[in-house]
Amino acid sequence: MAHHDNYRSQGVNQHRGFSLVEILVAITLMAIMTVAVAPQLKYMINFQSGADTQNRLSELQSGFSTAYLANMQQIESDPNAEINFGAAGIMSVAAVGAGARCNATAANFIPWSQYTGHAAGSLVKDGYGAPLCILINPQSYVALNGVHLYYHTVAFISTGPNNVLDSGTMLDAAGNLSLGGDDSGVLFDGRAFSVAKYTLTAEKMKVVAQALEEYYVARYQSDPSRSSSIDYWSNGDLPDYSVASSNITRWDSSNPGNLIFYTTVATPMYSGLASDLNVALSLSKDDVTDGYGNIMNFENASNNVRSPDNPTTNSVGTLTMDIPPYTALVSTTLPGNVAYAQAVVGVNN
Repeated sequence: MAHHDNYRSQGVNQHRGFSLVEILVAITLMAIMTVAVAPQLKYMINFQSGADTQNRLSELQSGFSTAYLANMQQIESDPNAEINFGAAGIMSVAAVGAGARCNATAANFIPWSQYTGHAAGSLVKDGYGAPLCILINPQSYVALNGVHLYYHTVAFISTGPNNVLDSGTMLDAAGNLSLGGDDSGVLFDGRAFSVAKYTLTAEKMKVVAQALEEYYVARYQSDPSRSSSIDYWSNGDLPDYSVASSNITRWDSSNPGNLIFYTTVATPMYSGLASDLNVALSLSKDDVTDGYGNIMNFENASNNVRSPDNPTTNSVGTLTMDIPPYTALVSTTLPGNVAYAQAVVGVNN
């Protein structure tokens, strides 16, 4: 019996708790370790937050670029310091200065969040959990070949660990982004996009103009009584030409298969009909679509061209627009409601 009690006594001693001294020693050691590790832990947290911020800014820059390209025509119809997506909404934020906290909200991203692959509410904050700043310049333009190409400049900015906009962070009137302190950001400059779209439009319009010239020459050469006094842009026997019967002999009445129609206004070259101009030129819908997604227009009897039915006179009354060489016009409208056209000249020999 004594042996059994001794065993129980030993068991109790083996499972006793920590003494107060032991607990205090453990707390002291944990405190020392926390102080030693804290800087490294803070560094790791800031590093991860910074990496998350850069990823978010990169996604915003990419997503906004896609949204801009898809909506350039609408966006550049608005000259103000805002990004107007039409019915989808307007991205606009109040101005902020040094020492201020950023004020972007989910509403600023709703019009174009679909292009980022994220919901608007998940785009508004940086990796530090603070709202982003959005800086938007009024519409600017660059002149290329005498054509004004309009664009906007937008900056997305994170205020970094201190959560305030630092001195030196700004988007100047020329579209240059400067960053101060621990701020970080990305710039969207619409200028390069605008130039690229215009260049593509000019190249495609040149192809269309060449096809029109080749069509004119082919019609001219297929006429046994070919004459430079006849305008081969259209068939004079077409029903919609009856209003201009006074000069019908000066149009291509010898080619009943001539599908190019007589038009005094800029008319789309494609509408989905077999009688569309692109069909006559063996061009696809894409061939007659400009770089912005608009169908190009054609006119061959307006006051903008030389045709048998254009009696426009110069200052001394001499007829100048109804004599060869005859011309036609391929045109479209660039963002900012800028008219752009290339003239096409028929043969004159």
